[in-house]
Amino acid sequence: MSADARIPGEVADVLRHYVYALRDPRDGKVFYVGKGIGDRINAHVREAGADLASERAKIRTINEIEASGQPVDLLFLRTGIEDEHTAFIVEQAVIDAFHADHHPLTNLVRGHHSGQHGLATLPAVVARHQAKPCPPIPEPVIMLKIQNGWRADMNEREIYDATRGHWKIAGWVRDRAAYALGIAYGIVRGAYRVDSWFPSEMPWDEGKDRWGFIGDPAPELAHLLGTQVRDAFPNQVMYRRFLDGYPGSRDTGASDA
Repeated sequence: MSADARIPGEVADVLRHYVYALRDPRDGKVFYVGKGIGDRINAHVREAGADLASERAKIRTINEIEASGQPVDLLFLRTGIEDEHTAFIVEQAVIDAFHADHHPLTNLVRGHHSGQHGLATLPAVVARHQAKPCPPIPEPVIMLKIQNGWRADMNEREIYDATRGHWKIAGWVRDRAAYALGIAYGIVRGAYRVDSWFPSEMPWDEGKDRWGFIGDPAPELAHLLGTQVRDAFPNQVMYRRFLDGYPGSRDTGASDA
């Protein structure tokens, strides 16, 4: 980075807080989004030059770009932001927009309060703020915790794929279960009829007697979506069976995700 690339003090005063991006000139893709003030936009390039052994993806990308003989593209996305709090909000929204487009970034975190206010589908947002207790379910149902890998922007197909398997569920339970609910952070995310079961063919499931199911969305249970069943999942259990029906949930507050 040449000396004249630094931001003069009088320009920094006008820029105030800002949100910026680092772009790879080799493919024209943004690989990092951040917020800053003063000369912050240049700090990453200086850090890369001073720490060639760093394994972080952002620094590694900068080093690779500079090794190709090109400078990193430094882009301002929004300048003139009045305060740091607002800059955090803009930064988080931009990062989430890239994630919504399945565009990978090297940011280690998703942004300020992304889990509470960031990228999410409409049902997930409603569940964050108004997760009513799940009413009684008279049908034989199993609840499957899909928390590992859960994203608030998952579409219906992704929720079904996460719910359908694979699980360590006894044969007598599989024989009786008519419905399956996908649960993440205590909230019902998907409700399905169970048509049949199949043994997992994943190599990591070999010898573990894990099963997946084939089914369809259950419109008759659509009123359960977005309700909470936190009291049904004590400790670290991954699934619960209610083959004589589920008695209904207690009101335990709003969702965490």
